[in-house]
Amino acid sequence: MKIKNPPEIIKKPVNQGVRVGGVATFFCAARGDPQPTVIWRKNSKKITMTQSRYTVYDANGVSMLRIEPVRAGRDDAPYECVAENGVGDAVSAEATLTVYEVMSITVVV
Repeated sequence: MKIKNPPEIIKKPVNQGVRVGGVATFFCAARGDPQPTVIWRKNSKKITMTQSRYTVYDANGVSMLRIEPVRAGRDDAPYECVAENGVGDAVSAEATLTVYEVMSITVVV
């Protein structure tokens, strides 16, 4: 009889600050048996691939969320990776994206 293991997050996403128009990338790694599925949420709502600025890559238990281009007022938020595999409860980890405006300074002589 094979023993199944509930999901466990082994690499949590980290907080980051990105300039407007830049690229934000979050990583999350999970393990368990069977291998967990990872989904991403923004403000507690599932991110779908119909949102063209968001891309998710998954390979060997590692999930990457890429946001490009980053927009002020829209992307400042907590992002959460949620891992589940049908064994035990789903687990999650959260990181916050802070978007910085590009400031221009005019020097008058």
